[in-house]
Amino acid sequence: MTITEDRHNDYVTSSKMQELSPEYMTAWNSFMEKIGVEGALSSRRKELIAVSLSIASKCDWCIRSHVQKALDLGGTKQEIIEAAWIAVLMGGDPVLKYAQWAVHILEEYLEIYDEHEMFTGQVQLELENEYKKLHEHLLDYVNHICEEVEELCDNDPDRKKLALNIAETDGNVLSLLITKECHKRGWGEPDDN
Repeated sequence: MTITEDRHNDYVTSSKMQELSPEYMTAWNSFMEKIGVEGALSSRRKELIAVSLSIASKCDWCIRSHVQKALDLGGTKQEIIEAAWIAVLMGGDPVLKYAQWAVHILEEYLEIYDEHEMFTGQVQLELENEYKKLHEHLLDYVNHICEEVEELCDNDPDRKKLALNIAETDGNVLSLLITKECHKRGWGEPDDN
């Protein structure tokens, strides 16, 4: 099973579980929030453990989520890499490609963080807030699109699966088109690799 297939299956399973037993999913979400609260282990340490477990579980979506949360909570590049190697220690060669995926995700996020390292104090905080606002606007846009698709699907599970398949397939094409347009507008330089 590929990483994309795994992510697709996780999404379909989660959506179906929410539909069939919303009370359990509400309890699950509440449990997840409780786990992240500071306790004997700091939230940062918990996220580093979650990075390792996400890799060992071979969960693409989980890896992305927990790497980002670990960085947001002050986790360092080296801590996240060591968490990845703990997963490989426990899962062996089959887990190695997911550890490599985690490092790829880490580097993706670090590019964003590194751009901000040249600034300090209030300037850095303002940039991070602006980034978060932009990110929230983009998520709102995605949510709006998903709501429109949901209306078009008219609660037909087969149509929703088709919409997810289109989103995953066309998402790569859309990403390339957006990147190309951004470069054309001078928002960044294309890689010469």
